[in-house]
Amino acid sequence: MTDALWWLPSVIVLGVVVGVIWLFVSASRRKARGIRAAENAEIAERARAAAISLVRADDLIEAATDELGFAIAQFGERATADFAAALDVSKRQLREAFALKQKLDDGVPDTDTQTRQWTEQITRLADEATNRLNAQTREFDTKRVVEQNAPLQLERLRRRLDRATDRLAGGAATLTRLATSYSASALASISGNVERARAAIEVGLRAADAADARLAAGATEPVGEQVSAAEQALFTATALLDAIETGEDELHVGFASLGTALAAAETELAEARALRDRHEESDASADLNRVIAAADAVVAELRRPGRVSDPSADLARLREALDGLDVTRSEARNRQLRRDNAREAYVGARLAARSQIGITRDFITANRARVGAGARTRLAEAERQLALAEAEADPVTALDAARRAMTHATDADALAHYDAR
Repeated sequence: MTDALWWLPSVIVLGVVVGVIWLFVSASRRKARGIRAAENAEIAERARAAAISLVRADDLIEAATDELGFAIAQFGERATADFAAALDVSKRQLREAFALKQKLDDGVPDTDTQTRQWTEQITRLADEATNRLNAQTREFDTKRVVEQNAPLQLERLRRRLDRATDRLAGGAATLTRLATSYSASALASISGNVERARAAIEVGLRAADAADARLAAGATEPVGEQVSAAEQALFTATALLDAIETGEDELHVGFASLGTALAAAETELAEARALRDRHEESDASADLNRVIAAADAVVAELRRPGRVSDPSADLARLREALDGLDVTRSEARNRQLRRDNAREAYVGARLAARSQIGITRDFITANRARVGAGARTRLAEAERQLALAEAEADPVTALDAARRAMTHATDADALAHYDAR
């Protein structure tokens, strides 16, 4: 009986495997259907958005066409040329978008890639056309507001132009006053501002007069360009006059900085003179004296009574002189410091060499019969170097000689001990 049912376990295993495969395939199909449904929903949503953009752009083109007619009647064809060009471009884009929409709606099957590309292109074309026309419409809305408010705006502009005219005398007086303290190069950036501001004010007044004349005559031509020209001229004149006041402040600040820098320069020169007077090297003192004289001359020139100043250029000139002074003073200070350090180190080096020479001499004397010429020669050289060190006036050279004496004395001691073994 058992032998007759040998196949039953295999059937059970096969059934389990088939069931697992069926479950996997079913799940994959459900997942694929879900992905496809999501893609179809996305495509449908994009198509709906594209259709809305297309309808909005078509309505806007119709409205913009009417708006362009009104604008031409109010502002003329020259002023509306950009508007007309924008409308033509938008119409061409919309025709292209409608052609793509027709390809999507006809009976010819389209691939998913084609559907996506055409839908995105429709949306882009419609949105570009819409944005372009909205920008033009806003611009002409602004122009209409200017036209409506032109009388009041011109009145305000005239008052501001009058105030700018009143400032011309003050600007001229400021420049005259500054010329007594500051050089032409320092005033170069603002010296002609009064004349340029006066010319700009005249341009603004002429533009305002032209606009007033059109309004008084009841002319239908727009006055926005004249109003804008008057505003630009006023802005230019105001900026030029403001620059005179700002320039005066900057010059005074620069002059104060120059005074501070000159005081600091006096301190640096005093330190350099002190270093020169106590320096032990004549060539270093000579170098210091040269740069001190050059910096002194610059400081004296900048402090000369009645001199007109260019603070920026004067500060640069002073800084250049002080930079040369700083370099030379730093080199001289290092050289003096080296001598001072050598002088301090020499005391210890001399004592150490003298002590080592004495110890070595005593050892050689005690072992005269066994110590050879080598040790004696090095001891003699050590004594000679020590004598040179003690006779040398330059502390750096004396220190080097004392160290050589110590080296020879140490070598002599080593050789003497080697011989005496």
